[in-house]
Amino acid sequence: MNTETAPGSTAPDNGTTPRVGGVLRPLLSFLAAAVCAVAIVGLSRLAVGTASGQRLDQLIFSGATEHEGRLSTYAEIAVGTVSVPVVSALLALAVVLVLVRRRPGQLVGIATLVLGANLTTQVIKRLLVTREALGPGIDLTPNSFPSGHTTLAATAIIALVLAGGRSRVVLAPVGAVWTAAAGIGTLVVGWHRPSDVVGAITVVAAWTFLILALEGMGVRRRRARAAARPDRGRRRRDGAPIDLSHRPRLPLAERAVAVLLMVLGAAGLVVGGLGLASLPRPLELDDAALQVSSFVDTAVLIGGGTAAWMALTLLLRAPTSHRSPSAERVP
Repeated sequence: MNTETAPGSTAPDNGTTPRVGGVLRPLLSFLAAAVCAVAIVGLSRLAVGTASGQRLDQLIFSGATEHEGRLSTYAEIAVGTVSVPVVSALLALAVVLVLVRRRPGQLVGIATLVLGANLTTQVIKRLLVTREALGPGIDLTPNSFPSGHTTLAATAIIALVLAGGRSRVVLAPVGAVWTAAAGIGTLVVGWHRPSDVVGAITVVAAWTFLILALEGMGVRRRRARAAARPDRGRRRRDGAPIDLSHRPRLPLAERAVAVLLMVLGAAGLVVGGLGLASLPRPLELDDAALQVSSFVDTAVLIGGGTAAWMALTLLLRAPTSHRSPSAERVP
């Protein structure tokens, strides 16, 4: 049987379907979303539903409102920018970037992420979690877990990052800094407790990974359909189908930024977590030095978690390419 490849074709026609692959990222994204969902439940039960969790929240909150320094100054400036005009402008810019890049289908995922995360935050806060003071020294206030302000800021930034194309290498680190600073700022101005901020970022991260998983599976299905029907879709100048065995990879700059964010994020999580774990027990809620040190550790933890979320977003998104090499581009 003659198995020679026709001139200009990319693979022998032997009746087999090219391997599509691309299942690892969606699976890891689903796993990350599940981990975030479990973390939200655990955090709410620990921070809101136990006396020890409430006391730690109270200690950190007191340190945030009493802190004086660059950290609290910059954080207060950042939270002041979380307003309807600013968030609307960021979301509008995300829409423009998607349309300029000719990816209108991506708007569905971004809109689902933004609406889903903000709705989830409000449902948890108003319907699922209730707060009551479980010990002495705890401020008796309505439930504020998770933070709506932080959710709003985080969803606006992640929408911009997902829509950003090559500008992700700048948007991701800048967005991580702004989101973390805005979240910390809600502590400084006395709007939220630390668990509220961590919970909000985790809610947005869960929705981010869920959308990345669904989009990754969608990309894989489209590639599988194209591989099964090589007579359709984009073709080379000579009429031969594009070689689907080649899968696009993340740009080098994007991978480098993701690795840097992951290293910084892991360091922040470890340093902040160890700092909070090493606080002397039982907690002395009136100890001013302990208040400030716990707040600084929490700020480091929030920054690390935000950086890690942004790094995973860059690494787990399904890379796509609308262009073939110049010699193969159809006029």
